[in-house]
Amino acid sequence: MTPRSTLSFDAESLGRLAGTLTGVKAAFDAADSTTCSPEHLGHARLADRVERFATSWDDTRRELSESLGGLSTSARSIADGFADADEGLAAAIDVDEATS
Repeated sequence: MTPRSTLSFDAESLGRLAGTLTGVKAAFDAADSTTCSPEHLGHARLADRVERFATSWDDTRRELSESLGGLSTSARSIADGFADADEGLAAAIDVDEATS
């Protein structure tokens, strides 16, 4: 394999990904659990099963939300890191050319 002399990186796409992940996290955070009474479902055992599922889903949704927040932060940090590195390299090239 031949080494590459350039590195291509789409920071805008990664920034959009961070924004999308933040939006999905916000949707997960805004969702709320509803309680079901036997009157709503017509049967006490069915209402109990729905309630247990809702409680379990609340826990899972909370975990997913935390993971999405972490991924969003990571994507934003990576995009910012590449942008900073690109600016630093460009400045170093400008200084090199100015002193030549």
